[in-house]
Amino acid sequence: MTITTARSHHWSRRGMVAPILLLALAARADMEQLDDLALSQVQAQSGITLEMELSMAADRLSYYDDGQGVHLEGLRVGSASDSDQGAFHRIKVDVGTDASLNLEYLVEDRRVEFADIRLAGAPGVGIGGFFFDQSLAGTLSIRQDGGVGGNGYTFDSAYTMTGGRLGYQTNGNTVFLDDVTMDVEALGVTLDLVGSTLEINSPRVTGNWRVGAMRYSSDPASYGRSTNPTTGLPLPSYGGLQGSYEMSSWTGITAGGRSGEGLRLDHEATIYTASFIYLDDDSALAFRDITGEYRIHDLRVDVDQDWSGRPAVALTLGKLEGNLNIGAIEVGSSGASFGSVNLNFLLEDQVFNGRTYRNAVYLQGGGHPDAGPQGLRLAAEWSLRLADLSYTEDGNRIIFSGLQSWGRGDVTVNVTRNEVRNGTRFYDGLRIGFDGLEAGYRINGLRVGSDDAQLQGGTELLLALGFYPAYEFELDGHVTLGAGGASGEGLTVNSDIQIRNGKAAVIAAPYNEGVGEIPQKGLWLTEMTYDGHIRDMTLDVTDGGLAIETGEAWSTMDIGNVRVGTKEDGASFGRVQLQKYELGSTTLVKPGGAGDVCVGATGSSASACGAAGGQWEERGSEGVTIAMKNILARGESNNKKNAILWENNRGVDGRGQPINNTGMGLLVDDIHTSDGGDFNGSGVDDNTYGIRTDLSVDVYQTRVIKKTNGPDSQGIVGNRGDEKIMMPGNPGGYRYVSAPGPGDVANRPLGFAVKAETRFKELSINNIDLVHPTGGHQTVVYGAKLQNFDIRANLTATPIP
Repeated sequence: MTITTARSHHWSRRGMVAPILLLALAARADMEQLDDLALSQVQAQSGITLEMELSMAADRLSYYDDGQGVHLEGLRVGSASDSDQGAFHRIKVDVGTDASLNLEYLVEDRRVEFADIRLAGAPGVGIGGFFFDQSLAGTLSIRQDGGVGGNGYTFDSAYTMTGGRLGYQTNGNTVFLDDVTMDVEALGVTLDLVGSTLEINSPRVTGNWRVGAMRYSSDPASYGRSTNPTTGLPLPSYGGLQGSYEMSSWTGITAGGRSGEGLRLDHEATIYTASFIYLDDDSALAFRDITGEYRIHDLRVDVDQDWSGRPAVALTLGKLEGNLNIGAIEVGSSGASFGSVNLNFLLEDQVFNGRTYRNAVYLQGGGHPDAGPQGLRLAAEWSLRLADLSYTEDGNRIIFSGLQSWGRGDVTVNVTRNEVRNGTRFYDGLRIGFDGLEAGYRINGLRVGSDDAQLQGGTELLLALGFYPAYEFELDGHVTLGAGGASGEGLTVNSDIQIRNGKAAVIAAPYNEGVGEIPQKGLWLTEMTYDGHIRDMTLDVTDGGLAIETGEAWSTMDIGNVRVGTKEDGASFGRVQLQKYELGSTTLVKPGGAGDVCVGATGSSASACGAAGGQWEERGSEGVTIAMKNILARGESNNKKNAILWENNRGVDGRGQPINNTGMGLLVDDIHTSDGGDFNGSGVDDNTYGIRTDLSVDVYQTRVIKKTNGPDSQGIVGNRGDEKIMMPGNPGGYRYVSAPGPGDVANRPLGFAVKAETRFKELSINNIDLVHPTGGHQTVVYGAKLQNFDIRANLTATPIP
């Protein structure tokens, strides 16, 4: 490690000796001779107190690995409030009766910052600058004898941090964590050299922390400040965070990268309890009762090149495995819960679609090329070999089994401002860009009740939440997260997304039924392109739930083939193009499902429902309800409208692939909603009601009736009208019962219970056309209107084996 062109001090390559000497030289104390009276007043004391105003600066701090360098430029340590002053440090040193070295320290108003991070071989671009402000008060005790012998050390540490800020700046724009406080206690931490590995064992670490606000600024004059220097008002905020934890960990550090010099890290941790809370104007989204464990094996850190030969700081992973349990996901002051979530995961090298994917991130400077010279580019590759995700509500559990994901491409990160720069439109906020990202995921199926239950179909039920059971795509575009919601804190989202060569499953069979991987069959949307845009969408946490309001959104999804069978060569229904254009649509995601429901009849109580011939279901207090209002706007252009095109009998090219716009098409054009009249006197029909849908989803025991006599597809015998009853202790096992008793009813199958209601005042279609490849459009219906619809449904669905 080398520091060059230091302004205040020069450090050499001789480890930490120079920094220690600098601290000693920086400490100043006036000394004077004591007279007899003064000496008589001195009592026996122990320890040394060191006070100093610390100020350091260096032009460049460089690290070299196999001749390749990474440079931290513009390093400064000093006062956070006054760049010309140092930060106050006081350290009291004492030696205990057990020969331990005890430090009591106080740090006030300290900032550690650097202006940019640059990589050798990448001139003109940098990752950006960082700053970290803090005031600290704490203790540190060091004694000899580590965890594995007499040559190590044991540490006890406790500290409180206040006034913290952690910021990232690119091209004069900044995002930062503001008003950070933290309390940490780590007792009995051991440090040992075992062979060639430096081992750090932390048997117990506890802490709590709080981030007052996550702020954004596009004004360089606001750098490192919480308020606007002109108005004095607080800078816009994304919201706050807070949490607590109790955990233990082991870390091994070994010299040597993936090739040559570098660093190897191995790490294990157990989370005994933790919480994570997001605060939006004092409304909370809380993840509580978090437990879990994880193991990082063979993480290497190198200064290297990515797969395209670009200089980078390379993080390459051997394996990461673990599990995470979230006991409750709550929203609002009432503490209403969605339920609990469990995730088991393994990231490891794996072959997908004939290509080996690994887990690696290559950190590079530059970000988006039009945003300016500073930014972060992540050349990323990942391989989620296997994961199981389970959701439990009111004691009922369903498992999405065999989740796999893979991908490779570039992700860019910039802090941008609202401007057109070098021909590219940017927005205020943290911009996350996607550049040539090829990715995919798939789910093998569902398991109900337990991890060893029989694998079943039914992943298509995820479509109700806008999630495909399997999806492969190539992605470009960006999502920019701005500070501030509909009012006060929150998020504002602007995005432009383009997808190419998409293959999405609407219904999908398992890809592995236990005897090896097989082609996944189902209903597929293939040869798909998507072009989607969102403007001024706000996300806020309210006492009622997660509120989403979209200013303007338009998209075109062009599905080259709707296939039945495999995604590669299944029979095609033809081409479908879906266009959407919405203004002012809203969504509220709130905890709690349908509650008490009368299925198959109408009744507000169990007795009334039964008397009407229905089935009364008490689905509990947890679950998910989504209230949507979709305002379908009248068409403004060919790109901004709501329309559906179905094209068939297309011509083919020399490879036998269908050519779009060469067949016969049916176009349902300019679909839009209306309130049915001009009630505000604007001269056009009002459009504020839209299509309103309330969708409640629960995991609930369901009554399943046999439809035919004899054995079913699994060979289980029963008669028409018998009820399917699961067998406890026999995963996936079931029988048919003609007259279920109370014990049988308690073992009905679990599945998704969906209660839905959709209503609108008026839905209009401007025209319906037949489209001929040479004759053009011919209108067959000149307008249609549907009015005053209210559609209600109660669906209880169990996955089918």
